[in-house]
Amino acid sequence: MGGVEITALTILVSSMVWYLKYTTKHQAEREKIHDEERIKREARRDDERKEETSFIRKLLTNDVKELHQDNVKNADLNKQSLVLQKDTLKSQTRLVKLIESVDRRINGRKR
Repeated sequence: MGGVEITALTILVSSMVWYLKYTTKHQAEREKIHDEERIKREARRDDERKEETSFIRKLLTNDVKELHQDNVKNADLNKQSLVLQKDTLKSQTRLVKLIESVDRRINGRKR
């Protein structure tokens, strides 16, 4: 091998080494940019999921509170209804006794 051939080979090897370093460096930069973008997208998705989860929790909490309030109202109305039914039953019992008493007096019946 002559001096020219060695020089040409050195230039060729140097060029290949420079090219490999250059492309590797740019590939690493591209991957770094893609990784940063992916991380940002994932962070946005995580934030959206947190907001959605929070919204659903608040919605469920409010629904449960409303159901509880409705149950309390229903219990109170049921209690009032029972009191009215008892009063009605007492009134009907008194009315039946009064009618029986009037019937006995009118028809002269004894017990």
